[in-house]
Amino acid sequence: MENVSASAGRPDNSIAAKLRNMQHRNMQRSAGPDLQGELFNPYEIRLDDADHSNLVSIYDALPRFSWASKTVRDMSQMSTQLEGSLNGQPFRVVMKAVSMEIPIKIKGKATGQTEWVGLYPSSREECVEEALRKFSTQPGRFNEVKCSVSFSLYDLRQELKSVGHTYTYDELRQALDILAKSSLTIQTRSSDGDVIDITSNYLPFLYLRSKNKKSKNYIDVKDISDQEKGDATLCMAVLHPLISRGIERGDYRLYHYSTSMKLTNSLAKTLNRELSMRWRNASPTHPYRFHLVEFLSNTARGLSKRMPEDYRAVNIALAELVQEGVLSEFKSTPIKKPKGKGAIDYVYEILPTKKFVGMMIDGHRRENNRQLALTA
Repeated sequence: MENVSASAGRPDNSIAAKLRNMQHRNMQRSAGPDLQGELFNPYEIRLDDADHSNLVSIYDALPRFSWASKTVRDMSQMSTQLEGSLNGQPFRVVMKAVSMEIPIKIKGKATGQTEWVGLYPSSREECVEEALRKFSTQPGRFNEVKCSVSFSLYDLRQELKSVGHTYTYDELRQALDILAKSSLTIQTRSSDGDVIDITSNYLPFLYLRSKNKKSKNYIDVKDISDQEKGDATLCMAVLHPLISRGIERGDYRLYHYSTSMKLTNSLAKTLNRELSMRWRNASPTHPYRFHLVEFLSNTARGLSKRMPEDYRAVNIALAELVQEGVLSEFKSTPIKKPKGKGAIDYVYEILPTKKFVGMMIDGHRRENNRQLALTA
């Protein structure tokens, strides 16, 4: 794919109108709580619907995290480039590790020594970012104009613990630090032809605060009024520019957040996102079809040198999606080699559960409500 210049979306009056509407909503929010109940924000998730969140097109469709927890000590490995195709458009993703000083451990025990290594955003950082984005759908936490989310480290730790991920505060700080310092370049075109060429950190801006005196991020709030103390000790993170773009354009979809966070297999997580965004006509009687080679080629894992390994990896991922109630069943058909034994590809057919179909229907309903609100 050819190099393209900085992201420059074409002028669009409807987009500008949506942005003005969001700015107006934020002005109303700052005016006081009495007006908040009258506002309609389609990006927010109802409090009684805590299992769901939103996926943003393009950003969530691309591989953005290392396949496995990746620590590198060679400068030549500090950058990883991935290329593939998204909705018929070529893409390029470049991830750059962040240089950090970490303690040296031998058999899990600290030695008192440290070393400088490169750390890529991996599964831990993916979970942390996903939890922050869950916070962004909750009323009162998200500033749409800045695309920023407010949170506390305690809230973040408890949220992750509630979906099966237990981290210490030091681990959370390191994960947030990696997200704030690691560089991500995304180059592609949107479905309407807009050029996307963005280089940014996963979290372009981050500050950490705490009211706990034992915390590394403690701040003294004694000179702040009681009314402002809560906000003064909140952490804040600005989300990736493509998330802001998707929200401005209403280009996002409902997905089952709690299921996604429980998935332990990276391919299962990737496929679950893809199905949640693309399988718009999901039905228990009409299977979704995909090719193994095309799917794996567009993931951070990529293809291995042996088809049996790839076939096994996809089957493990699909089995976890069945176990977690996303799919009811799946089957595969080999595309055999012209000569000799073995397959050069597999065609998969999968069927959804009623739970997944219900989520997609809820997503359609939210999209309709969103369009009605924007045209009102």
